[in-house]
Amino acid sequence: MQNANEIIPRVWLGNRFAAWDGDWLKANNIGAVFNCSKDLEFHSSVKNRYRVPVHDNLQAEEINNMTQWSPEIAYKVLREYKAGRNILIHCAAGMQRSAAVMTIFLITLTGERAPVLMSHIRRKRPIAFVPQANFRKSIEYYDALYHNSIHPHRLS
Repeated sequence: MQNANEIIPRVWLGNRFAAWDGDWLKANNIGAVFNCSKDLEFHSSVKNRYRVPVHDNLQAEEINNMTQWSPEIAYKVLREYKAGRNILIHCAAGMQRSAAVMTIFLITLTGERAPVLMSHIRRKRPIAFVPQANFRKSIEYYDALYHNSIHPHRLS
């Protein structure tokens, strides 16, 4: 399995090994990193760094943290993307936390519904959401928020 997979052009979903691989970061011109952990270090070469402080321990508190962070996460990833930067979104394994953040970002970028986007992510990175989406409640919350509140106002 690769340490990172390009989910859409310029946006990668990966694990801690991709995040710590200076040669990989340079080769893929990564300009922003979203670190979905409370404790993993950032590589020194990355200037635009964001931490999404969530543990993947299935505790209600951590699911709630992801839910509360989701609008801000979506905005910050979208801002980096619109600035033209290549982005790595990662957690320890590139399976759960970072896949949830990728889904939240893609909802905002594309306007698609979460199940469609989660399937797309799984096609590009087969270990994403295995065996199930640990942060499904957070993803569903943001999907509903975006389609019922954010998106309708964005068009007016």
